[in-house]
Amino acid sequence: MNFNKKLAVAVSGAVLLMAGQFALADSATDIVDALVSKGVLTEEEGKLITKGHTSKTSVTPVVKEKDGAFILESANARNSIQLTGRMHLDYRHNNLDLYSTDFNDRDSASVADAWELRRARIGVKGVLAKDFKYEIVGNLPGTATVDVAYLDFAKYKEMQIRMGKFKQPFNLEELTSSNNIDFMERSYVNQLAPAKKIGAMIFGEPKDGFTYALSTYSMNDTELDSKNDKASFAGRSTLNFAQLMGNKEAVMHVGLAGFDAEYNVTPTTSSGSAAAESRANILAFRTPGRGLSSIFRAQIGGDLINNTATSTSTSTTSGGATTTTSTTTTATQQGAISNSTSQVKSNALGLEGAIALKNLKLQGEYTRANYSGSYNNRTEALDMDVKAMYGEVMWLVTGEKYADAYKAGTFGAIKPTSNFDLDTNQWGAWEVGFRMEKFDVNDIAATLASTTNGTRVQGTATCTTTSATATSSSSNINGCSSKSTTYTAGVKWILNPNLMVKFNYSRTNFGNEWEYYDLNDSQRLNKENIYMMRTQYAF
Repeated sequence: MNFNKKLAVAVSGAVLLMAGQFALADSATDIVDALVSKGVLTEEEGKLITKGHTSKTSVTPVVKEKDGAFILESANARNSIQLTGRMHLDYRHNNLDLYSTDFNDRDSASVADAWELRRARIGVKGVLAKDFKYEIVGNLPGTATVDVAYLDFAKYKEMQIRMGKFKQPFNLEELTSSNNIDFMERSYVNQLAPAKKIGAMIFGEPKDGFTYALSTYSMNDTELDSKNDKASFAGRSTLNFAQLMGNKEAVMHVGLAGFDAEYNVTPTTSSGSAAAESRANILAFRTPGRGLSSIFRAQIGGDLINNTATSTSTSTTSGGATTTTSTTTTATQQGAISNSTSQVKSNALGLEGAIALKNLKLQGEYTRANYSGSYNNRTEALDMDVKAMYGEVMWLVTGEKYADAYKAGTFGAIKPTSNFDLDTNQWGAWEVGFRMEKFDVNDIAATLASTTNGTRVQGTATCTTTSATATSSSSNINGCSSKSTTYTAGVKWILNPNLMVKFNYSRTNFGNEWEYYDLNDSQRLNKENIYMMRTQYAF
């Protein structure tokens, strides 16, 4: 070895020794690499000098960027953290102002043309100790609340464990992020889904194209009743036949899901009438464009506490005669809620399917469910069968492929072939779509009691009966039904993976003409039209 090489080796060794003291291995390795590139050291000599050193001293975190999101990752890639967020700003205009009437909107808050900050969320997600994944997301509008918060043991793709608050395995729409859903709002089917609940889940993908998930969860974040707040269960399994056959250009998705729940609901005070009333929803539907709320609702009755205060005064006169004067003042306050709760049982079975060939997609879901409720302190009960479905067709005009957005039984984000850029005359991705959906509530049976706060059925139904008017069991409901159909057309402009604009129009035909309970006259409704726009940003 000549003198220069000996000197180079000595200097390199000294640098690496200092690197071991000050954890600057990346810089030391760069020096050795530079000596190798100049021919001062051979590759074998360079590897010999740095052997066993770089991995021990490399501690500098790595900053990565993916689709507009920044990820901070440890040098050994065992830990990471990523900041996430979304903002959905909506505007809606409906046709209800065409009616020559007045909406006081006492307890529905759904009929006004308005801007709405639909979602504003911030969160973090990442990896812990290589084998664990986590995500925590908070809702910002109004009082901050937890959207999701969970920890996964994710060492094995075939079987993973999740604990915390997360989306339950039911409904393809629900499991598709709100950033990536096909229209501004999900369908009637989604209004039956358990959505985000606290629990535990086992899930996995034993083979590419086959997924499963089984969960147990609580419908209430806090237990309301030790007897009736029982464990609920949900499960889902999917097959993508295209993926199983090795076809990367298509999606042939079939899924089966179900849930079974038993829980309590606490009656709340309604402001929709002059007298305070206490009831709890068992089932309710809102038009999919976030238009009229409770176009159908079934409520179980509750109790109100009457607070009464009484004062008595006594006085005694001289001369042996005693006179007692009592003055009683009674103040009754309605609106306080009793501790009693109403029990609800619900179960559902859902079928889902999606076929996507390159830039064309057909998707649909069908769900059958049963809801029943009973009131603990009174002989009142409700029972009904529910069917909900939707079918849609979507077309990516600019040619992107839906198969590229499909993973593990759900659809993710569509990434434009070319991001929006005026300088290069690029306009991102464009998508158009049409959806038809409906719900049908049938075989409604209700046992009513004669009370102001009793069970009732309202909305677009063949019957609208409340127990406030019931005088005997002859007023009970038997065989009532309700249905509505909604058509939605949409245009989506995806500027880049982070920015999107949506335009939607929806038309709802109510199955039965009905008088909205916030309406001040006898005007009856048979349809609703909504024009909507959303600007969204997500990372």
